[in-house]
Amino acid sequence: MKMSAALMMATIGSLSLSLSLPALAGYGTPSEGWGFVQDDWQVVCDNTRTCRVAGYSSDASIDKPASVLFTVSPKIATPKAQIQLASKASKDKAELWLNNKNYGTLQPVGSYPALYDLSAKQTQAIIDKARITNKIEVRAGNNRWRISDKGISSVLLKLDDVQGRVGTSIALISKNQRNQQTPKAALPIPTINKAFAYSAKDKKTLTPSKLKYFQQNINKWVDIDSKQLIGSGNTMGDCELVNPKTETYQRMSEYGSTMLGWDFIPVDKAHTLATHLCWSGPYNSSTGYWLINNDKPSNPMLITTAGNEYDAGDIRAANKDRGIGDCWNSATWTWNGKTFVKSAEASTGLCRGFAGGAWDLPTYVSKVIDSNGKAQ
Repeated sequence: MKMSAALMMATIGSLSLSLSLPALAGYGTPSEGWGFVQDDWQVVCDNTRTCRVAGYSSDASIDKPASVLFTVSPKIATPKAQIQLASKASKDKAELWLNNKNYGTLQPVGSYPALYDLSAKQTQAIIDKARITNKIEVRAGNNRWRISDKGISSVLLKLDDVQGRVGTSIALISKNQRNQQTPKAALPIPTINKAFAYSAKDKKTLTPSKLKYFQQNINKWVDIDSKQLIGSGNTMGDCELVNPKTETYQRMSEYGSTMLGWDFIPVDKAHTLATHLCWSGPYNSSTGYWLINNDKPSNPMLITTAGNEYDAGDIRAANKDRGIGDCWNSATWTWNGKTFVKSAEASTGLCRGFAGGAWDLPTYVSKVIDSNGKAQ
């Protein structure tokens, strides 16, 4: 999966509100990739309008990373909140301190040694101080972990706008604005009825004659010259390695690569996935997946050029974003008997010293019911 447009600098449309808060100068949109990012904070919203706000340690405190997460449901006044430390606090109780004032002990979460729940009072205290300079700390004995306050007001304002909270009693930061919005309700979570598909243990393969037929014709059925796949001029396409004429394909073929051919995976008795490596780099790669109707194979349907693996009705993608901790982004497409539909998409956020990321921040969620009627 290539870098999302949400990671690039973008022009943020000004809100039609008279706000006395810092100007929104961040980048990204709340429903894509890393979401809306301002300094050391981000907000990521999923397709049900649930939003997650994460704040991190600044670069100056990166030797002892800490992060706070607010999970904000539509029309609910007080978010749920957690704090995570990249290292175990110690045997001493962990406490929340704001501007050198003790706001009480943090509640450990189960057996996780560095994850804590915040009470509603502790959560509200952080939010109430978002407009001012706020020293957010976790203290345990002689240990200190610092979470930056830079960006919190802009991020909470963006969330208020997304969920329609501005000027209402449930606004996180913009209660006193004259331009009152109408709070938005949560959207229903999509349900996907997953159809039967062969799994790896079934060891299904195409007959030699059908495999030969597919291999001989796949480059005719797929428009391998399309701009979407190979790009144009100096613009890289989504799947350069699908076309033997591209410079990228030719460079890789010089090394006798065995990764440049098509593979075919039976999905069920009537459908087959055609797969081809699209691009490959030092840390990531992606594969294209086309769905073939075995009875009418000449018009394959492109599912994604960002996949990494397939098994038992699920195409999955998982790639690293660069940064301290190597953040991840991921997506899944699920077989419904006719096609593969997106069932999940998420990132692990800004990382900021957390190996693999501190949180799961979805932009798309769904309820998947398997072929036996059980929720996955």
